[in-house]
Amino acid sequence: MTKTHIRQKVILSAIAGMIIIPGSASEVMAAENTEEQSFVQAAGIEAVLEKCYETEVKENINLYLVPTEEGEYLNMAFSDTGDYTYIRSAPDENSSWVGKLYGDSAAQVLEYLDGWTKIRSGSAEGYVPADTLITGAEAEQRAAEFENDTVTVTADVLNVRNGQGTGADIVTQIRLGEQYEVTGDPVDGWYPVRVDDTDGWVSGEYVTEEVSYSYGETKEEEEARIAEEKVLQEQQEAAAQAAAAEQENTAASANASGTAVTAGQAVIDYACQFIGNPYVWGGTSLTEGADCSGFVQSVYAHFGISLPRTTYDMVNSGYGVSYEEALPGDLILYDGHVGLYMGDGNIVNAMNEADGIGICSATYTNIIAVRRVL
Repeated sequence: MTKTHIRQKVILSAIAGMIIIPGSASEVMAAENTEEQSFVQAAGIEAVLEKCYETEVKENINLYLVPTEEGEYLNMAFSDTGDYTYIRSAPDENSSWVGKLYGDSAAQVLEYLDGWTKIRSGSAEGYVPADTLITGAEAEQRAAEFENDTVTVTADVLNVRNGQGTGADIVTQIRLGEQYEVTGDPVDGWYPVRVDDTDGWVSGEYVTEEVSYSYGETKEEEEARIAEEKVLQEQQEAAAQAAAAEQENTAASANASGTAVTAGQAVIDYACQFIGNPYVWGGTSLTEGADCSGFVQSVYAHFGISLPRTTYDMVNSGYGVSYEEALPGDLILYDGHVGLYMGDGNIVNAMNEADGIGICSATYTNIIAVRRVL
């Protein structure tokens, strides 16, 4: 699920703070401080209810209490709008807008007014029409619709497999601190995740699971995001144009002479001598053990060609060709993996600890790039 606006994270936890009721405010000592965007637990609820009776708002108490499994929480609301609602500087349609509350966003209610509600969502604070929010009992019932289940990697490198258990094949690898969407319920301590367009499973021993919400953004944050996206798009378009021109010139010359085909087959013939040798993370030895990029780097070093050490740098080596144009010896790059194209839809590569150096389908997962270095 791709979002075009800033998402900030809050992990549900039991806290205390201020309870807001129309016409009055009751402060409660905070047990501890947590992240800036938090929702407030109803400490001293009996006193609050008594105050509600005194101010004759007994019939409205459900507007302000949102029970959860963590306890009773106050002032939690969700957006009930289309793409977004303007967050305004004053409770007036003619006032300037200071931010946007998106259709999938959560917010903290700061004040209830006649037809307007003052909220804070992320860094944006201001007023939205009351009818654009889901509050009270309905907010409690629909909270799960707005939750984002994610896992954060706690290991330096974590294998993503095509099933539960270490016996399942590795489809890609993810790294320390990276966060990914959980796509379903965990099974036997394994979590289903989506990495780019690839689905797989990760061990719960090496991730932390979190429940988070999406928030709105200020006008300034939106402007900065749009400017950054524009620069990135321009850079990608320029890089694609340069790569296309280089590909056209170089590929035409290589195909005319047949040199790339002959040299590439020599690379594959050499690489296949090491099939069956072990996979070792961080290794570069073709006999004692190598990981995927170490294997490719060492094979090409035999032919006097220096390649970068990691897949993330190899994606810039040589020049790009399409998979349909791939020749023996071309680098086939995936998200966190690389192999050498053999022809006939196969690659030779250092696969994993269980299988070592071997042969598999070149399309076993999504291909990020095909690079020719000969």
